[in-house]
Amino acid sequence: MEAKKILIVDDEWLELQMLRELLEEEGVIIDLASSGQEALEKLGKENYSLVLSDVRMPGIDGFEVLKQVKDNYKNTKFILMTGYINDCDIIEVLALGADDYLNKPYDDTKVVIAVKILLI
Repeated sequence: MEAKKILIVDDEWLELQMLRELLEEEGVIIDLASSGQEALEKLGKENYSLVLSDVRMPGIDGFEVLKQVKDNYKNTKFILMTGYINDCDIIEVLALGADDYLNKPYDDTKVVIAVKILLI
């Protein structure tokens, strides 16, 4: 069976590295993107089982990455991460097609569980 591939998108390098280390322990292949633009470019070249993306990034934000994934990569799951979420944002995130969301700062165990559930 082919290993699952995840794209992690965040403009904060430390966040990318921490998530990479955490999820590589779960036996998945990790790609990193430091912007929404870079994420869209990688999505055009690779097949990902899951995209894990921050919301607030300069340029193309996580909402736009989510829209593009749901419009163009129907089989790719999506988790949005943000430190600035309220009830209205949660409704918007789910209405846009996100499979889940995580509040920052996130609990490592919750991240692993959310990813495992979507990759089963």
